[in-house]
Amino acid sequence: MRDTATGRRPVRGFPPDESEAAGAGARELAARPVAPGRLAYGLSAALAAVTAGAMAGTYLMSGLLRGPAVMNGSAQGTALAGLLAGVPLLAGSMLLAARGSAGAVITWLGAVAFLLYNSVLFVFGTPANRLFPAYLAMLALAAWSAGTLLTQADVAALGARFGPRAPARGLAIWIWVVVAANAAAWLARVLPAISRSGAPAYLRGTGLPVSVVYAQDLALWLPLLAVAAAWLWRRRPWGWLIAGSGLVLWVPEGVSVAVDQWYGHAAASASPVASAAVVPAFAALAVTGLIPVVLLLRGLSAGPAGPWLLPDTPDRSWPAWALAAVAVLTGGFAILGGVRLIRDGFGIPAGWLSHTPLTGWTLPGILLLAGVAAPQLAVAAMIATHGRAALGASYLAGLGLLAWIAVQLLMLQHFFFLQPVIAVLGLAETGLAWLWQREGDRRSGHIRDLRP
Repeated sequence: MRDTATGRRPVRGFPPDESEAAGAGARELAARPVAPGRLAYGLSAALAAVTAGAMAGTYLMSGLLRGPAVMNGSAQGTALAGLLAGVPLLAGSMLLAARGSAGAVITWLGAVAFLLYNSVLFVFGTPANRLFPAYLAMLALAAWSAGTLLTQADVAALGARFGPRAPARGLAIWIWVVVAANAAAWLARVLPAISRSGAPAYLRGTGLPVSVVYAQDLALWLPLLAVAAAWLWRRRPWGWLIAGSGLVLWVPEGVSVAVDQWYGHAAASASPVASAAVVPAFAALAVTGLIPVVLLLRGLSAGPAGPWLLPDTPDRSWPAWALAAVAVLTGGFAILGGVRLIRDGFGIPAGWLSHTPLTGWTLPGILLLAGVAAPQLAVAAMIATHGRAALGASYLAGLGLLAWIAVQLLMLQHFFFLQPVIAVLGLAETGLAWLWQREGDRRSGHIRDLRP
């Protein structure tokens, strides 16, 4: 029956006035800002700076690492992944959270968790060296950043922004499957070693008295995510935040494992500790892990940032068309460069690869085509067709060019005249994307406050 005064059907379990109050309360809750306070921003900014310095030093400083060759190579790979994946993810999430994105708070916590996980490896799994104080600071800042995020973020408001179609139970099942498989893989190595004398087989060649990975996974991370998945199954606010950040954590961690196995195998190919054969599998797991993350973030149905992390695409203005032109130019040159690298190495000496696990220029050429040419041309096409995600993709394309040059400089440790040109193009694309967004904000009659 309908309420004779309002003509509306009451919600089951509530009288009409209570139903309206509940609806208004839910809307008010969903409209509250989710981002934490200034202390969380300050701690995480310090974490990003310390991590960048510590990981760059670990990768670049010759003679720093003092463990077995395979473990030194693995540590260099982990450092590279932390520098090029963890730090940008953290910084980008903080900026988006400052603009009101609720989903960015989840990726922020996921980035902090990734750096916390790996800081434990550097503090307890790497023989003490000159960067030990930096590793210790990284661990402390990551732990305090995580704690501050969990206490300052409005978790109730975050949970209220997930709509009824958000696949909570599907994501919970996925987490349980990964947790169970991970635990089974580690226990299959740990349990047989208990009944045998001598050092466990899984520690041979590592120089470690205990596996730091097994210890923190089995004691902390896997139980935490199993419980968070149970909260997510019941659609509790803490489940969205903690389980969601765990899903985010697994993506850069998959990349990190792939890179550290590659570097470890290159440093000591005869060692059973690292294997190049598992690199494609972990890279595939990282890519696959993006699917549940996207499904999670798409479940956000309220709030100033809408359902996506990235900003909505405004009407095209002159920065958009200028950006499309730069993307076409960059993509075209990337195609020529990729083909040349595959065919004859672009005339670059093979000795430039001496600091990397690579033996030829074919793979870099393929990566240039897939990682630079394809995204650049895709952005130009999205701008031309006014695709919904064109603005966000433009930011990613510009930052991707800068990351490409950073990877070159870190891995090759040689200067090439095109590197500053490409870096300038990346900065130009990022700047044009920002101008495009500002033009859209002006036309819509509001400018968002960038401060936390």
